[in-house]
Amino acid sequence: MRAVQIARIGLPAFALRMVDAPLPGLGPGQVRIRVRAFGINFADILARTGMYPEAPRLPFIPGYEVAGEVMDVAEDVRDVRSGDRVAALTDLGGYAEVAVADARFTFVLPPEMDFLDAAAIPVNGTTAWLSLHEATCVHDGDRVLIQSAAGGVGSMAVQLAVVAGCEVIGTVGAPEKLAFLERLGVRHALCHDTCDVPAEVERLTGGRGLDVVVDSLGGAAIADGLRMLAPSGRLVSIGITSMTPATRRHLIARGVGLLRAPILHPYALLDEGKGFIGVNLRRTAAERPERVARCLRSVFALAASGRIRPCIDSVHPFEDCARAHERLHGRHSVGKVLVRIDA
Repeated sequence: MRAVQIARIGLPAFALRMVDAPLPGLGPGQVRIRVRAFGINFADILARTGMYPEAPRLPFIPGYEVAGEVMDVAEDVRDVRSGDRVAALTDLGGYAEVAVADARFTFVLPPEMDFLDAAAIPVNGTTAWLSLHEATCVHDGDRVLIQSAAGGVGSMAVQLAVVAGCEVIGTVGAPEKLAFLERLGVRHALCHDTCDVPAEVERLTGGRGLDVVVDSLGGAAIADGLRMLAPSGRLVSIGITSMTPATRRHLIARGVGLLRAPILHPYALLDEGKGFIGVNLRRTAAERPERVARCLRSVFALAASGRIRPCIDSVHPFEDCARAHERLHGRHSVGKVLVRIDA
């Protein structure tokens, strides 16, 4: 089979390579999937730039979500059958013509859902659900700030918060993305590169602060997010996209941004009743698989009902994974970046 490896640390054209690889083995509780589409995620960008501590030794096949047809299943799998159209979370290996997934993290698609929409949901939808309904619990009327709200996770988190009845404030890094947030139902759309977000949040909330912040920027944004919280508010940290280097020069200096992350003082948080929560989808899947399976089912049920929808930025051919990486890494995308594998 064909697969794309991260062969070395660097920019996409240098780091990614197409290889012939053996078919992945099928273990207990697993399904083997002929992949028709897969998603590009910031965890892949972090691994390619050497900033993902959980990445295996090079070279390896990345990829955490796929959609396609089931080829075969392990003997102990009952709820998924050969021939089913599915979407699934994978523990790496998704950038390939064939991938394996835990049957618990495999969702049989309704007939009306195509592979591209399905591939846009597993990582982003499950991360957003974990952030808003498991790590914390949003309620009708909560004031929720979602950073990088035009991204894959951000656009899903916006929709989930709107469905829950929250008043959503969303940030983006470019003014041309603001209209997209408004179409999603964001009450107040802000560009964090052109306005003082904490000052604007204070004005919008009348000084009361926020109930929840979902932060994917990292660095100084964490300190800002904690300051913007109302007493008993919660900050959910899901990424460090602001510290991901986009050029060779920044790649060399990538560690500098880590120094901008605040030092958290637990007694200060205790004094105001504020909470800081980290969400790591891969770690949660390994340690709490039933929780991730529940999130995956919940978000796909909402998508199947039409109450939320995946927002697809672009679809790239399998032979051009580097261009897909450049699209996401360069902060140009609005919604999900996908790769398709033609039958």
